[in-house]
Amino acid sequence: MNELDLTSLSERIWAANLPRQDLVRRIADAIREQIVSGRLAPGAKLVPEGELALKLHVSRPSLREAIRVLAHEGLLLVKHGVGTFVSKEARVLGPLERMQSMSELIRAAGGKPTHRDLLVELIEPTAHIAGELGLAPGARVGRVSRVRLMDDIPFVLANEYVTLGEAPRTFATLERFDTGSLYEFLRREFGVEISHSMARISAIAADTHASRLLRLRKGAPLLVMHELHYERDGRPVLLTINHHNTQVVEFTTMRSGMRV
Repeated sequence: MNELDLTSLSERIWAANLPRQDLVRRIADAIREQIVSGRLAPGAKLVPEGELALKLHVSRPSLREAIRVLAHEGLLLVKHGVGTFVSKEARVLGPLERMQSMSELIRAAGGKPTHRDLLVELIEPTAHIAGELGLAPGARVGRVSRVRLMDDIPFVLANEYVTLGEAPRTFATLERFDTGSLYEFLRREFGVEISHSMARISAIAADTHASRLLRLRKGAPLLVMHELHYERDGRPVLLTINHHNTQVVEFTTMRSGMRV
């Protein structure tokens, strides 16, 4: 469907049994429901703002703010002077409050997680990586490199460094990894239970290598998440350095209010 169902949209906004939440949220929730349900197709153009506000019996400022909320979520695309459209690509929201595999993130956004260019190697880590993982001099690590995809759209350029040891935590075991969540593989095959992680995020411009693999122009903005994962006894077991395509993903967090 390429047009809003104005009757159900209005009923959803003004439903008597809804909690007394603010009008902007009710408008955003009603439009979001039609997008997520597929009632409003990707690429569909919304009715002009003034006309839509009149038909929904809401003010233009309230409607404009609701559209801004949905644009921030990646559900709508506002083209000034042209109109407002349903986004053609879903955007993944990554909450920072808890660890979550990329497979989970993609599924939560309604996508299908796959990958390409998978490479599992036994390498000598750089001094920096060895230091972060607390490795002895000369110790080697397993590196899992791949491009993660959401519905065939390049999502993340992933480099994941796994500490090795006695069986079953060996490179021979790691070589069997071929798809899906590395978290789940390490839990199942290595007997690793990751209890927590420390992450930092920075913004960089895509170099030639990253732009080719993520199918972006050179210099496109990327978000790099550098995350060190620990077992319950405090030992680091996994270091992930992931370059995220900002056209597909954004990270969110909830912050507490200021204490007066």
